[in-house]
Amino acid sequence: MPSFRSALAGLALLVTLAAGALVVRQRITDETTARPHDFLQVWSAGRLALQGESPWDGKRMFDLQKANRAPAPYAAMMWVPPWGLVVAMPIGALPVEAAQVVWVYGQLALILLTALAVWRAYGGPANRLWVPAVLVVASGPVWWQVSAGQYAGLLFAGIGGYLIAHRFNRPVLAGACLFLIALKPHLFVLFAVGLIIDALRTGTGRKVVFGGAAVLLTASAVVTAVNPHLWAQYHAAATGGYTDYYPGFYEWFPPTIQAVVRDFVPGRPVWVQFVPLVVVAPVFAVYWWRHGRPDRWPAVLVWLVPVQLLVTPYSGWPSDLTLLLVPALLLAVKLDAAGWPIPRRGLLAAIYLIANAIVPVLWAQVASPFAYAWVTPVIGVCLLWASLGLRTAPVEAAGVAEAGRSNSEPRAIPELV
Repeated sequence: MPSFRSALAGLALLVTLAAGALVVRQRITDETTARPHDFLQVWSAGRLALQGESPWDGKRMFDLQKANRAPAPYAAMMWVPPWGLVVAMPIGALPVEAAQVVWVYGQLALILLTALAVWRAYGGPANRLWVPAVLVVASGPVWWQVSAGQYAGLLFAGIGGYLIAHRFNRPVLAGACLFLIALKPHLFVLFAVGLIIDALRTGTGRKVVFGGAAVLLTASAVVTAVNPHLWAQYHAAATGGYTDYYPGFYEWFPPTIQAVVRDFVPGRPVWVQFVPLVVVAPVFAVYWWRHGRPDRWPAVLVWLVPVQLLVTPYSGWPSDLTLLLVPALLLAVKLDAAGWPIPRRGLLAAIYLIANAIVPVLWAQVASPFAYAWVTPVIGVCLLWASLGLRTAPVEAAGVAEAGRSNSEPRAIPELV
């Protein structure tokens, strides 16, 4: 039976890859098919930076994007901090077709490989690699990421790389991996608060922060050497508001509940979006000061990732919700070892799959950003629901995960809830 399942899974993978290759070829070569808007922002910003021009010149960005099948009548601007150009410049150096393959579909491959690696590092058996693969394929935010060409693959790889390095007690490497999440630091404020507290109290925490700071400073030095004026150019664009070529930084309305509330406040003030984070951050700081330590991060990220996505003041686009794979994977390792002891798991699976399936459907319908505000709460509740099964048999789950594993293999995580 296992060999039949493996053969069936292999066949399904081949069919999926073949179908995917045809779709990729059509999206790249068909002159009537628009290129992913967010991919174009990365490619054009990287290209302008390499040419010594400002990546935040709206007219130049718009001209480059319109000449390469941009889908919108305005420039897609790269609002990540200037150090993110160290990622964009290699993409901008490529012809646009090759750059699209590397950026969009390379990130899809990166998400899958990272998920498989996290599964194995935290005790998932090699003969059940299909579990993390299914979680990736069933994720609506992953397919939104493929359609839009955002940064989610790099963000997910940053957290995944941190978890893997952490698992094998490589704190400097773990911190270095976290450079990738600095592309969207507003999505990880609570995590950063905890890391700073770790650095104040433990040697391991200091090594993690050192690894991250070293890579961040190196990347900043590289982009500054390319163009010393980048920082001033970024500040001017980010604070300049609406122009003839692009909406202002804070004129975007991300698909979060706080952004929905902001839309009903007279004048739509930006500060409304920051209220949840301002409330939650000190609460988490007190919690982590009292109960936190570096070895608890794998357990805490199970609930911290959904909470951070709920309170983020900006972004939270459906592609960013790819980060929900982090708690899903960590939970899946334990649940799989315990035989998936989830109350009413059929109903849970149906809700989870339907919620994820709706995300790409909304994308196809060009839905308003507000239409996605429910995604994080619903998937977060599904993850909480799944975690209830671990409360009934945590000891048994750990025992099953340890069984049949040699001493050289990584041990199961001691706690997840």
